Amino acid sequence: MRARSSSADLTRLIASRPISRGRLRRVLNAPPTAATTREWWGALSEAERARLLKQVPLLVGNLDGIPWSVRVRANRESLGRAISALESGASIERALGSASAFAGGEIKSILADASRGELRDRERLVHQLRELHGGRGFVDRGGKPRFVLAFDPERDSIVEYVGAAISESEDPFASPFAEGVTSVGVFVPGNESRLLDFEGKAHTMSELITLAPAGTAGLVVWQGGRFPRGPLALSAAMADGLARKLGGFVNAIPRDGRVELTAFGFSFGGGVTGRAMALGMRVDRVVHVSSAGLGHGVASLDDLPVTARVPHYSLLAPVDPSVGPILGINVHLPFLGRVGHFGHGVDPAHAPGVVRLETGVLGAAQGKRAAGAALSLGDVLTGHSAVLEQWGTTAKYNMVAVLMGGGAEVELAADGGVLGRIAQRLVVPYVPFLRVREPELRSVA
Repeated sequence: MRARSSSADLTRLIASRPISRGRLRRVLNAPPTAATTREWWGALSEAERARLLKQVPLLVGNLDGIPWSVRVRANRESLGRAISALESGASIERALGSASAFAGGEIKSILADASRGELRDRERLVHQLRELHGGRGFVDRGGKPRFVLAFDPERDSIVEYVGAAISESEDPFASPFAEGVTSVGVFVPGNESRLLDFEGKAHTMSELITLAPAGTAGLVVWQGGRFPRGPLALSAAMADGLARKLGGFVNAIPRDGRVELTAFGFSFGGGVTGRAMALGMRVDRVVHVSSAGLGHGVASLDDLPVTARVPHYSLLAPVDPSVGPILGINVHLPFLGRVGHFGHGVDPAHAPGVVRLETGVLGAAQGKRAAGAALSLGDVLTGHSAVLEQWGTTAKYNMVAVLMGGGAEVELAADGGVLGRIAQRLVVPYVPFLRVREPELRSVA
């Protein structure tokens, strides 16, 4: 693993004239700790900070430890430059001051396709970047730009805070959250996540903010690196790399005691979230959503050094063909070295100490259920991605209850017993929920 950059590396970088693109990329690929960045940033003059915002927004917008309000301005500048470069046919890496040819990155692939006349993804990319740069987003921000907290196209990294406001403070030690916010989620999506799909991920989870009391909740949508595709979703090595970045980001958030953080890990992102906690990520509550596991190498909550005793919840719908058959895989093939680790640990839905929540019914069936009418399989939320993509479901109401905490009630899943576990593994439509008439409720700790 590459050693982290030091304060001296940052000082040498900004002292170079012009700023070295190769040195910039080395710092971004092995960033300093948040503590180092805070100390370095705090020692800069106002004039030096303004120069860096103009000359190297890619650096300022992607270092944990720099105030969110500053990162938002820097990433808006980077997004604008990337859009201009795409529209004019100029070099994106030159526009952003970066030194690489985007080896393996999504943008490189899209531009290569465009050079062969395949323009659809290029047009989608420009549209996506325009939305992030100046689009409306999913909540009313009072005319403020979207709160993009990271944008590094070479690393396929994009992070956004979905909420009405953030703190305008430029103190690197101050909480970044606006007054009145008490609950913030950190959502990690699943495999196949790409920059082109980011808008959809933010949209589906923004429902939690609309369901929460106005002005009290926010959500970080974290897609801070390259996510796997296809069979690589079983790769524990890829999950480990992302987990280290996720943990660094979350633990760098200044906490003043008034805001509680809830981690939401979906599918492969559940394995990333679990692995991040195994490495020491600090959160107040955890929700595994259609999760691939508690994290590679995690056999129980006791393997989580900081979060073993915080409330853990899981949501797993019937007939989940994506994670149902692979839950519980923890394999190491020594002859492959570090890349020979596969699977994402224990099944969260059945791990001791994890409370399984009901995924329940679709939004259209909520009225039938409330009226006590008979429900059919077609009324039930089933599958994998539907847990995120469907609005108004029992699953989403449970998610927002965990997010808000403070005694909010969640509905517990009906016990499927051994038959339920077999059905889960074989992807058989067995729904014990349909047999239960009265929901079992519990207050969120």
